[in-house]
Order: sequence, then structure tokens, then C-alpha cells
Amino acid sequence: MKAIPKCLLLPIDGTEEALLPIYFVGRLFPRLDKIDLILSYFVPPLPPVYDQRPISAQMLSKKKQLLDARDKSARAALDQARRVLLLNGFTEENIQEHTQEKAMSAAHHACQLADIKKVDAVLVQKRVSSPLEGLLKDDPSSALLQHCLVSPVWFMEGEIDPSRALICIQDEEPSLRAVDHAAFMLADTGAALEVVHVTPAIARALTSPGLQPATELQQWLKTAAGTDIKPFIEEACQILQNSGIDASRCQVTILPGKQKGGKVAGEILGYAKKRSAGIVVLGHSNPEGVWNFFKTSVTKKLLGEFENMSVWVNQ
Repeated sequence: MKAIPKCLLLPIDGTEEALLPIYFVGRLFPRLDKIDLILSYFVPPLPPVYDQRPISAQMLSKKKQLLDARDKSARAALDQARRVLLLNGFTEENIQEHTQEKAMSAAHHACQLADIKKVDAVLVQKRVSSPLEGLLKDDPSSALLQHCLVSPVWFMEGEIDPSRALICIQDEEPSLRAVDHAAFMLADTGAALEVVHVTPAIARALTSPGLQPATELQQWLKTAAGTDIKPFIEEACQILQNSGIDASRCQVTILPGKQKGGKVAGEILGYAKKRSAGIVVLGHSNPEGVWNFFKTSVTKKLLGEFENMSVWVNQ
């Protein structure tokens, strides 16, 4: 299959940790010469005292020193990231740089830049190991989901096997956008794709290889519980087929489970581990208000607990 050019955004901060998504991207895509990657570095603003007028010669000299030091830090971070990219197979002509003074959170800036550049995904390394630690370390997950309403966000952690992806499907439009994103990003890779739906209306898992529902799945889709999700599963399979993905790489699975945020997330993570799936793709419907997001979202639960995985969130 012919590789389709893609564009990714990687916000960096001078740490090696921020560069870890590069290794995952290098393993995922067979043609890195078809991947444009934008490195973004947001420099801290100077203290307000340096904006005062008039400014003394001594203050002006100090301001110049601070600006020079800031520019050197940005240049060092960008050069370090560029070296890692080149070592992992990226080409010079596919690497872009963006530096900007920070006027709001780095997450907000990254999402604005993603919209302007029309990137296919924003790459973010998970930096916390528990919800409490996330609050203490200013975990950017909620800010990214609040502001990245157009560009999908890829959250990553640990050693990721890119050979299998689970695409979570519910009876809502963000799920179909997640399928469309997964199909576009994974069509020219060798990854297996599994469309997964979690429901309490089934006692055991149903698996249907390929993109045409097997007899048992067809029968379940005719039930009261299956009727609601049937058009979404059919549309998901059609999207994958239209993307040129061979049916041998695909399957549909209905999982038994509770339809509550934390329970669904646990079912998905457990199944992903069982299937050795390194990628989980889902659509995120932003609840009313940030507090409701923290309390109830399947996405929040997944992002708080996933390990050795990349979670792709689409809105």
C-alpha cells in the first residue's frame, strides 16, 4: 500500500522523557520519509519587571543576558531532539521547528499550534504513575483534552508494541472519528486492527474475524442491545474497508462488561493486555465542565492507568 504523508506535533521541554514518543513513531511507521514532524518549544516569559519603561542600562543588560540564556536553552533542546530524530531514521527535510514565548499553559499552546498547522496528531509522553501524582505534577492530560478539540492526542508510556490496535466503539460520533483516524494512521503499517465494544448485555465475548460480521455476531446485533450499536459497527467496518485495509488484519469483538466509566476502562485495559495490543484508540465526548471530566470519563480512567501503551484520543 502506498504510504500517505502525515504530520505530527511533538512538544518538547529539553528533557529526554519528552523525546520518548520518537521511538514509538519510528517503530510504527515503515516509511519515515513520509512523516513530517514539528518540534515545538515554548520558552518561559521574562519577569514583568523587564517590560517596564523607561528601563535602565543595567536592567537592559540583564534582560539581554536572560534572553540569550533562554535562546540557548531552546536551541539546545531543539538540537537534541533533532539528533534523536535523525538517529531514528527521520530525514532533515521532514523536521520542522517552532519556538514561541509561553503566554498560557504549554498544553494550550500546543493545541493552538496543532490547529494552525493542521497536524494529524499531537504526541505526548505520560509522566505520572497515579492520579494523585498527576495532580501534584500538573498532569497536562485534562488541558490537552480541553483544548485539542480538532487534533487527536497520542498519549504514550513505557515499551509499546505497535503491532496491534484496539479501536473502542460506542454509539456516538466521536467513536467513528476515532475509527477514521486509526484507519488513516495505520493503513500503511502492518498493525492488526480490532474494533471493540463493551456491553453488559452479553455473557461472554463474541469475536468475528474480518470486516463482515460472522453468524453469531449478526444474531446478537439483532437483539435490543445490539440494535443501537449495529450502525456504528457497520460504519466502522466500512471505514476500514474504504481505507484499503485488508480484512485479514481486522476483527470485531463484543466484550462483556459494566457500562460505567471506570469499569469500561478496566475492561478495555485488561483486554488490551491480554491481546498484547500496544495501541488503544477511542473517541472522547467531553462532559460538561472539567470537574465532570475528572469524575466520570472513561478517557480519564484510561489515561490514569494505562501502561506500556499508546492511547489515541479523538474528539
